[in-house]
Amino acid sequence: MKGLLSSITVRHWSILGIFNLVLVAVFGLLMRSAVIFPQTWFNQKYIMHAHSHFAFSGWISHMLMVLMVMVVLNKKPTDCLSKKYQLLIGANMLASYGMLFCFSWQGYGRYSIIFSTLTILLSYVFVGMLWHAISRSMLSLLVRKWFRAALLFLLLSSIGTFYLAYLQATHNVDGNKQLSAVYFFLHFQYNGWFFFSCMGLWHHWLASRQIEVTGGPVLYQVFVWACAPVYLLSVLWMELPIGLYVILALAVLGQNLSWFYWLKGLLRQISWGKDKTSLWLGGVLLCILLAISLKLLLQAVALVPAFRDLTYSFRPIVVGYLHLVLLGIITLFILVFLFLNDVVRETQWTKWAMVLFIVGIVGNELLLLVQGLSGMQGIYIPHLPMGLMLAALLLFLSLALLWASTVRSLRKE
Repeated sequence: MKGLLSSITVRHWSILGIFNLVLVAVFGLLMRSAVIFPQTWFNQKYIMHAHSHFAFSGWISHMLMVLMVMVVLNKKPTDCLSKKYQLLIGANMLASYGMLFCFSWQGYGRYSIIFSTLTILLSYVFVGMLWHAISRSMLSLLVRKWFRAALLFLLLSSIGTFYLAYLQATHNVDGNKQLSAVYFFLHFQYNGWFFFSCMGLWHHWLASRQIEVTGGPVLYQVFVWACAPVYLLSVLWMELPIGLYVILALAVLGQNLSWFYWLKGLLRQISWGKDKTSLWLGGVLLCILLAISLKLLLQAVALVPAFRDLTYSFRPIVVGYLHLVLLGIITLFILVFLFLNDVVRETQWTKWAMVLFIVGIVGNELLLLVQGLSGMQGIYIPHLPMGLMLAALLLFLSLALLWASTVRSLRKE
Protein backbone atom coordinates (compact mmCIF):
# COMPACT_ATOMS: atom_id res chain seq x y z
CA MET A 1 0.00 0.00 0.00
CA LYS A 2 2.82 2.38 0.91
CA GLY A 3 4.56 1.70 -2.39
CA LEU A 4 1.35 2.27 -4.35
CA LEU A 5 0.63 5.63 -2.70
CA SER A 6 4.19 6.79 -3.26
CA SER A 7 3.81 6.25 -7.01
CA ILE A 8 0.47 8.04 -7.52
CA THR A 9 1.03 11.50 -8.98
CA VAL A 10 -1.31 14.46 -9.31
CA ARG A 11 -1.90 13.42 -12.91
CA HIS A 12 -2.87 9.88 -11.82
CA TRP A 13 -5.34 11.22 -9.24
CA SER A 14 -6.82 13.49 -11.90
CA ILE A 15 -7.27 10.70 -14.45
CA LEU A 16 -8.99 8.65 -11.75
CA GLY A 17 -11.22 11.65 -11.07
CA ILE A 18 -12.20 11.85 -14.75
CA PHE A 19 -13.00 8.14 -14.66
CA ASN A 20 -15.29 8.83 -11.69
CA LEU A 21 -16.97 11.55 -13.74
CA VAL A 22 -17.59 8.94 -16.44
CA LEU A 23 -19.30 6.77 -13.80
CA VAL A 24 -21.45 9.74 -12.78
CA ALA A 25 -22.48 10.09 -16.44
CA VAL A 26 -23.27 6.36 -16.63
CA PHE A 27 -25.67 6.65 -13.71
CA GLY A 28 -27.23 9.76 -15.24
CA LEU A 29 -27.75 7.92 -18.52
CA LEU A 30 -29.23 4.97 -16.63
CA MET A 31 -31.85 7.22 -15.03
CA ARG A 32 -32.74 8.92 -18.31
CA SER A 33 -33.03 5.62 -20.21
CA ALA A 34 -35.27 4.13 -17.50
CA VAL A 35 -37.92 6.75 -18.34
CA ILE A 36 -38.17 5.38 -21.88
CA PHE A 37 -37.23 1.76 -21.27
CA PRO A 38 -38.57 0.84 -17.81
CA GLN A 39 -36.19 -1.36 -15.84
CA THR A 40 -36.98 -3.71 -12.97
CA TRP A 41 -33.44 -4.65 -11.96
CA PHE A 42 -32.66 -1.38 -10.20
CA ASN A 43 -34.41 1.16 -8.01
CA GLN A 44 -34.57 4.58 -9.71
CA LYS A 45 -34.48 6.47 -6.41
CA TYR A 46 -31.46 4.49 -5.19
CA ILE A 47 -29.59 5.19 -8.42
CA MET A 48 -30.39 8.90 -8.11
CA HIS A 49 -28.92 9.02 -4.58
CA ALA A 50 -25.82 7.12 -5.72
CA HIS A 51 -25.44 9.46 -8.71
CA SER A 52 -25.61 12.66 -6.67
CA HIS A 53 -23.51 11.54 -3.69
CA PHE A 54 -20.75 10.13 -5.87
CA ALA A 55 -20.73 13.24 -8.08
CA PHE A 56 -20.12 15.39 -5.02
CA SER A 57 -17.53 13.22 -3.28
CA GLY A 58 -15.95 11.00 -5.94
CA TRP A 59 -15.68 13.66 -8.63
CA ILE A 60 -15.86 17.29 -7.47
CA SER A 61 -14.58 17.10 -3.88
CA HIS A 62 -11.91 14.61 -4.93
CA MET A 63 -10.62 16.89 -7.68
CA LEU A 64 -10.79 20.05 -5.59
CA MET A 65 -8.80 18.34 -2.84
CA VAL A 66 -6.14 17.18 -5.30
CA LEU A 67 -5.84 20.53 -7.10
CA MET A 68 -5.89 22.66 -3.97
CA VAL A 69 -3.17 20.55 -2.37
CA MET A 70 -1.15 20.71 -5.60
CA VAL A 71 -1.38 24.51 -5.60
CA VAL A 72 -0.77 25.00 -1.87
CA LEU A 73 2.23 22.64 -1.79
CA ASN A 74 3.50 24.01 -5.13
CA LYS A 75 3.58 20.58 -6.78
CA LYS A 76 3.79 19.71 -10.47
CA PRO A 77 1.43 17.32 -12.30
CA THR A 78 4.13 14.64 -12.28
CA ASP A 79 4.80 15.03 -8.54
CA CYS A 80 3.34 12.94 -5.75
CA LEU A 81 1.62 14.67 -2.88
CA SER A 82 2.95 14.24 0.64
CA LYS A 83 2.07 10.97 2.35
CA LYS A 84 -0.65 12.31 4.66
CA TYR A 85 -2.54 13.84 1.72
CA GLN A 86 -2.14 10.69 -0.33
CA LEU A 87 -3.67 8.68 2.51
CA LEU A 88 -6.51 11.14 2.97
CA ILE A 89 -7.38 11.35 -0.72
CA GLY A 90 -7.16 7.57 -1.02
CA ALA A 91 -9.48 7.12 1.98
CA ASN A 92 -11.97 9.59 0.51
CA MET A 93 -11.88 7.69 -2.76
CA LEU A 94 -12.62 4.36 -1.06
CA ALA A 95 -15.45 5.91 0.95
CA SER A 96 -16.88 7.42 -2.26
CA TYR A 97 -16.92 4.05 -3.99
CA GLY A 98 -18.54 2.62 -0.87
CA MET A 99 -21.30 5.22 -1.18
CA LEU A 100 -21.72 4.52 -4.89
CA PHE A 101 -22.26 0.81 -4.27
CA CYS A 102 -24.32 1.05 -1.08
CA PHE A 103 -26.68 3.78 -2.26
CA SER A 104 -27.26 1.79 -5.46
CA TRP A 105 -27.98 -1.31 -3.39
CA GLN A 106 -30.01 -0.04 -0.44
CA GLY A 107 -30.64 3.69 -0.83
CA TYR A 108 -30.46 5.46 2.52
CA GLY A 109 -29.47 2.46 4.63
CA ARG A 110 -27.02 1.61 7.37
CA TYR A 111 -23.96 1.09 5.18
CA SER A 112 -24.57 4.00 2.82
CA ILE A 113 -24.96 6.33 5.80
CA ILE A 114 -21.73 4.97 7.31
CA PHE A 115 -19.77 5.71 4.13
CA SER A 116 -21.46 9.09 3.75
CA THR A 117 -20.56 10.01 7.32
CA LEU A 118 -17.00 8.85 6.70
CA THR A 119 -16.61 11.25 3.77
CA ILE A 120 -17.78 14.10 6.01
CA LEU A 121 -15.32 13.18 8.76
CA LEU A 122 -12.52 12.94 6.20
CA SER A 123 -13.44 16.40 4.95
CA TYR A 124 -12.94 17.70 8.50
CA VAL A 125 -9.46 16.22 8.53
CA PHE A 126 -8.76 17.77 5.14
CA VAL A 127 -9.86 21.20 6.36
CA GLY A 128 -7.54 21.01 9.36
CA MET A 129 -4.57 19.84 7.32
CA LEU A 130 -4.92 22.31 4.48
CA TRP A 131 -5.72 25.27 6.74
CA HIS A 132 -2.28 25.01 8.35
CA ALA A 133 -0.60 24.36 4.99
CA ILE A 134 -2.17 27.53 3.55
CA SER A 135 -0.60 29.55 6.39
CA ARG A 136 2.85 28.31 5.39
CA SER A 137 2.33 28.66 1.64
CA MET A 138 3.58 31.38 -0.70
CA LEU A 139 0.11 31.97 -2.15
CA SER A 140 -1.19 35.50 -2.60
CA LEU A 141 -3.40 36.90 0.14
CA LEU A 142 -6.48 36.86 -2.09
CA VAL A 143 -6.02 33.20 -3.06
CA ARG A 144 -5.59 32.24 0.58
CA LYS A 145 -8.83 34.04 1.42
CA TRP A 146 -10.78 32.21 -1.29
CA PHE A 147 -9.36 28.85 -0.16
CA ARG A 148 -10.03 29.42 3.53
CA ALA A 149 -13.58 30.56 2.89
CA ALA A 150 -14.11 27.42 0.78
CA LEU A 151 -12.91 25.25 3.67
CA LEU A 152 -15.21 27.01 6.14
CA PHE A 153 -18.20 26.56 3.85
CA LEU A 154 -17.30 22.88 3.47
CA LEU A 155 -17.58 22.52 7.24
CA LEU A 156 -20.78 24.54 7.34
CA SER A 157 -22.49 22.43 4.66
CA SER A 158 -22.26 19.31 6.82
CA ILE A 159 -24.68 20.87 9.34
CA GLY A 160 -27.47 20.27 6.83
CA THR A 161 -26.56 16.59 6.57
CA PHE A 162 -26.43 16.03 10.31
CA TYR A 163 -29.65 17.97 10.89
CA LEU A 164 -31.39 15.82 8.29
CA ALA A 165 -30.07 12.69 10.02
CA TYR A 166 -31.38 14.06 13.33
CA LEU A 167 -34.84 14.62 11.85
CA GLN A 168 -34.91 11.09 10.50
CA ALA A 169 -33.60 9.56 13.74
CA THR A 170 -36.32 11.35 15.74
CA HIS A 171 -38.96 10.39 13.15
CA ASN A 172 -39.72 14.03 12.41
CA VAL A 173 -41.77 14.02 9.22
CA ASP A 174 -41.89 17.79 8.79
CA GLY A 175 -41.31 18.12 5.04
CA ASN A 176 -40.29 21.77 5.25
CA LYS A 177 -37.54 21.05 7.77
CA GLN A 178 -36.23 18.08 5.81
CA LEU A 179 -36.19 19.99 2.54
CA SER A 180 -34.54 22.99 4.20
CA ALA A 181 -31.78 20.72 5.55
CA VAL A 182 -31.15 19.22 2.10
CA TYR A 183 -31.01 22.66 0.47
CA PHE A 184 -28.71 23.91 3.24
CA PHE A 185 -26.21 21.20 2.35
CA LEU A 186 -26.57 21.78 -1.38
CA HIS A 187 -26.25 25.55 -1.13
CA PHE A 188 -23.05 25.60 0.90
CA GLN A 189 -21.57 22.87 -1.27
CA TYR A 190 -22.43 24.47 -4.63
CA ASN A 191 -22.14 28.15 -3.75
CA GLY A 192 -19.59 27.77 -0.96
CA TRP A 193 -17.13 24.88 -1.07
CA PHE A 194 -17.25 24.31 -4.84
CA PHE A 195 -17.43 27.90 -6.07
CA PHE A 196 -14.92 29.42 -3.64
CA SER A 197 -12.40 26.64 -4.30
CA CYS A 198 -12.68 27.21 -8.05
CA MET A 199 -12.30 30.97 -7.61
CA GLY A 200 -9.19 30.41 -5.49
CA LEU A 201 -7.70 28.14 -8.16
CA TRP A 202 -8.59 30.64 -10.88
CA HIS A 203 -7.05 33.59 -9.03
CA HIS A 204 -3.93 31.51 -8.44
CA TRP A 205 -3.64 30.90 -12.18
CA LEU A 206 -4.14 34.61 -12.85
CA ALA A 207 -1.47 35.49 -10.25
CA SER A 208 0.95 33.03 -11.89
CA ARG A 209 0.53 35.06 -15.11
CA GLN A 210 0.94 38.39 -13.24
CA ILE A 211 -2.69 39.30 -13.98
CA GLU A 212 -4.42 41.36 -11.30
CA VAL A 213 -8.07 41.98 -12.08
CA THR A 214 -9.71 45.17 -10.89
CA GLY A 215 -12.35 44.45 -8.27
CA GLY A 216 -10.91 41.10 -7.16
CA PRO A 217 -10.84 41.88 -3.41
CA VAL A 218 -14.30 43.49 -3.60
CA LEU A 219 -15.67 40.42 -5.40
CA TYR A 220 -14.37 38.19 -2.62
CA GLN A 221 -15.75 40.38 0.16
CA VAL A 222 -19.22 40.59 -1.39
CA PHE A 223 -19.48 36.88 -2.15
CA VAL A 224 -18.21 35.73 1.22
CA TRP A 225 -20.69 37.91 3.10
CA ALA A 226 -23.54 37.20 0.70
CA CYS A 227 -23.16 33.42 0.67
CA ALA A 228 -25.16 32.79 3.86
CA PRO A 229 -28.06 35.19 3.07
CA VAL A 230 -28.36 33.80 -0.47
CA TYR A 231 -29.29 30.44 1.10
CA LEU A 232 -32.71 32.02 1.62
CA LEU A 233 -33.25 31.67 -2.14
CA SER A 234 -33.52 27.93 -1.53
CA VAL A 235 -36.38 28.35 0.94
CA LEU A 236 -38.40 31.10 -0.71
CA TRP A 237 -41.36 28.71 -0.77
CA MET A 238 -41.53 29.40 2.96
CA GLU A 239 -43.00 32.82 3.66
CA LEU A 240 -40.00 34.93 4.73
CA PRO A 241 -40.30 38.00 6.96
CA ILE A 242 -39.90 41.21 5.00
CA GLY A 243 -36.60 41.96 6.77
CA LEU A 244 -35.01 38.70 5.62
CA TYR A 245 -36.37 39.25 2.11
CA VAL A 246 -34.70 42.65 1.93
CA ILE A 247 -31.38 41.18 3.14
CA LEU A 248 -31.65 38.47 0.49
CA ALA A 249 -32.39 40.99 -2.25
CA LEU A 250 -29.40 43.12 -1.26
CA ALA A 251 -27.13 40.04 -1.21
CA VAL A 252 -28.25 38.93 -4.69
CA LEU A 253 -27.90 42.47 -6.04
CA GLY A 254 -24.42 42.80 -4.49
CA GLN A 255 -23.29 39.54 -6.08
CA ASN A 256 -24.50 40.62 -9.52
CA LEU A 257 -22.92 44.07 -9.36
CA SER A 258 -19.57 42.87 -8.03
CA TRP A 259 -19.45 39.97 -10.49
CA PHE A 260 -20.12 41.99 -13.62
CA TYR A 261 -17.71 44.73 -12.49
CA TRP A 262 -15.00 42.10 -11.95
CA LEU A 263 -15.87 40.34 -15.21
CA LYS A 264 -15.50 43.58 -17.15
CA GLY A 265 -11.99 44.03 -15.73
CA LEU A 266 -11.09 40.40 -16.44
CA LEU A 267 -12.12 40.54 -20.09
CA ARG A 268 -10.08 43.70 -20.55
CA GLN A 269 -6.88 42.36 -19.00
CA ILE A 270 -6.67 38.71 -19.92
CA SER A 271 -4.96 37.73 -23.17
CA TRP A 272 -4.96 34.23 -24.59
CA GLY A 273 -2.25 34.77 -27.16
CA LYS A 274 -2.36 33.82 -30.79
CA ASP A 275 -1.86 30.06 -30.61
CA LYS A 276 -4.89 27.87 -31.25
CA THR A 277 -4.58 26.01 -27.97
CA SER A 278 -4.89 29.15 -25.88
CA LEU A 279 -7.76 30.46 -27.99
CA TRP A 280 -9.56 27.13 -27.66
CA LEU A 281 -9.26 27.11 -23.88
CA GLY A 282 -10.30 30.75 -23.85
CA GLY A 283 -13.50 29.79 -25.63
CA VAL A 284 -14.31 27.17 -22.99
CA LEU A 285 -13.53 29.68 -20.26
CA LEU A 286 -15.96 32.15 -21.82
CA CYS A 287 -18.64 29.45 -21.67
CA ILE A 288 -17.99 29.10 -17.93
CA LEU A 289 -18.11 32.85 -17.35
CA LEU A 290 -21.37 33.00 -19.32
CA ALA A 291 -22.83 30.17 -17.20
CA ILE A 292 -21.91 31.97 -13.96
CA SER A 293 -23.44 35.20 -15.26
CA LEU A 294 -26.62 33.35 -16.22
CA LYS A 295 -26.78 31.71 -12.79
CA LEU A 296 -26.52 35.05 -11.00
CA LEU A 297 -29.18 36.62 -13.24
CA LEU A 298 -31.51 33.66 -12.61
CA GLN A 299 -31.07 34.18 -8.88
CA ALA A 300 -32.21 37.78 -9.32
CA VAL A 301 -35.21 36.66 -11.41
CA ALA A 302 -36.18 34.17 -8.68
CA LEU A 303 -36.78 37.10 -6.33
CA VAL A 304 -39.81 38.13 -8.40
CA PRO A 305 -42.86 36.46 -6.75
CA ALA A 306 -44.47 35.41 -10.05
CA PHE A 307 -41.33 33.64 -11.26
CA ARG A 308 -40.45 32.34 -7.78
CA ASP A 309 -43.58 30.22 -7.44
CA LEU A 310 -43.16 28.71 -10.91
CA THR A 311 -39.46 28.03 -10.38
CA TYR A 312 -39.92 25.94 -7.27
CA SER A 313 -42.99 24.09 -8.53
CA PHE A 314 -41.46 22.32 -11.52
CA ARG A 315 -38.72 19.75 -11.07
CA PRO A 316 -37.12 20.17 -14.56
CA ILE A 317 -36.37 23.82 -13.73
CA VAL A 318 -34.72 22.90 -10.43
CA VAL A 319 -32.74 20.06 -12.03
CA GLY A 320 -31.70 22.33 -14.88
CA TYR A 321 -30.41 24.97 -12.45
CA LEU A 322 -28.45 22.40 -10.43
CA HIS A 323 -26.92 20.93 -13.58
CA LEU A 324 -26.07 24.41 -14.84
CA VAL A 325 -23.94 24.90 -11.74
CA LEU A 326 -22.57 21.37 -11.45
CA LEU A 327 -21.76 20.78 -15.13
CA GLY A 328 -21.65 24.17 -16.82
CA ILE A 329 -19.62 25.89 -14.11
CA ILE A 330 -17.85 23.59 -11.63
CA THR A 331 -17.10 20.56 -13.81
CA LEU A 332 -16.11 22.63 -16.84
CA PHE A 333 -13.81 24.78 -14.73
CA ILE A 334 -12.07 21.78 -13.17
CA LEU A 335 -11.45 20.32 -16.63
CA VAL A 336 -10.16 23.65 -17.98
CA PHE A 337 -7.87 24.05 -14.98
CA LEU A 338 -6.43 20.59 -15.67
CA PHE A 339 -5.59 21.67 -19.22
CA LEU A 340 -4.24 25.07 -18.20
CA ASN A 341 -1.79 23.46 -15.77
CA ASP A 342 -0.82 20.59 -18.08
CA VAL A 343 -2.26 18.03 -15.68
CA VAL A 344 -4.19 16.65 -18.65
CA ARG A 345 -2.46 16.83 -22.03
CA GLU A 346 -4.18 18.57 -24.92
CA THR A 347 -4.68 16.42 -27.99
CA GLN A 348 -7.07 16.57 -30.90
CA TRP A 349 -9.21 13.91 -29.21
CA THR A 350 -9.41 15.72 -25.88
CA LYS A 351 -10.43 18.91 -27.67
CA TRP A 352 -13.22 17.10 -29.50
CA ALA A 353 -14.28 15.49 -26.23
CA MET A 354 -14.58 18.89 -24.57
CA VAL A 355 -16.55 20.34 -27.49
CA LEU A 356 -18.99 17.42 -27.43
CA PHE A 357 -19.28 17.71 -23.65
CA ILE A 358 -20.28 21.39 -23.94
CA VAL A 359 -22.80 20.53 -26.67
CA GLY A 360 -24.25 17.87 -24.34
CA ILE A 361 -24.53 20.37 -21.48
CA VAL A 362 -26.26 22.98 -23.65
CA GLY A 363 -28.62 20.37 -25.10
CA ASN A 364 -29.49 19.04 -21.66
CA GLU A 365 -30.16 22.56 -20.31
CA LEU A 366 -32.35 23.58 -23.26
CA LEU A 367 -34.42 20.40 -23.11
CA LEU A 368 -34.95 20.76 -19.35
CA LEU A 369 -35.99 24.38 -19.91
CA VAL A 370 -38.49 23.38 -22.58
CA GLN A 371 -39.80 20.58 -20.37
CA GLY A 372 -40.24 22.97 -17.45
CA LEU A 373 -41.89 25.74 -19.47
CA SER A 374 -44.24 23.34 -21.26
CA GLY A 375 -45.16 21.82 -17.90
CA MET A 376 -46.04 25.27 -16.58
CA GLN A 377 -48.42 25.76 -19.52
CA GLY A 378 -49.85 22.27 -19.23
CA ILE A 379 -48.58 21.38 -22.68
CA TYR A 380 -47.21 17.91 -23.42
CA ILE A 381 -44.34 17.78 -25.90
CA PRO A 382 -43.59 14.26 -27.14
CA HIS A 383 -40.08 12.83 -27.38
CA LEU A 384 -38.59 15.17 -24.74
CA PRO A 385 -37.56 12.17 -22.58
CA MET A 386 -35.84 10.69 -25.63
CA GLY A 387 -34.02 13.98 -26.23
CA LEU A 388 -32.85 14.09 -22.61
CA MET A 389 -31.62 10.51 -22.90
CA LEU A 390 -29.66 11.37 -26.04
CA ALA A 391 -28.14 14.39 -24.29
CA ALA A 392 -27.12 12.12 -21.40
CA LEU A 393 -25.66 9.66 -23.91
CA LEU A 394 -23.62 12.45 -25.52
CA LEU A 395 -22.32 13.54 -22.10
CA PHE A 396 -21.27 9.97 -21.35
CA LEU A 397 -19.59 9.40 -24.74
CA SER A 398 -17.70 12.72 -24.59
CA LEU A 399 -16.40 12.01 -21.08
CA ALA A 400 -15.47 8.44 -22.00
CA LEU A 401 -13.52 9.83 -24.96
CA LEU A 402 -11.81 12.38 -22.71
CA TRP A 403 -10.81 9.72 -20.18
CA ALA A 404 -9.59 7.27 -22.83
CA SER A 405 -7.53 10.02 -24.49
CA THR A 406 -5.89 11.04 -21.22
CA VAL A 407 -5.01 7.42 -20.42
CA ARG A 408 -3.56 6.97 -23.90
CA SER A 409 -1.42 10.11 -23.63
CA LEU A 410 -0.19 8.96 -20.20
CA ARG A 411 0.97 5.63 -21.61
CA LYS A 412 3.02 7.42 -24.27
CA GLU A 413 5.12 9.24 -21.63
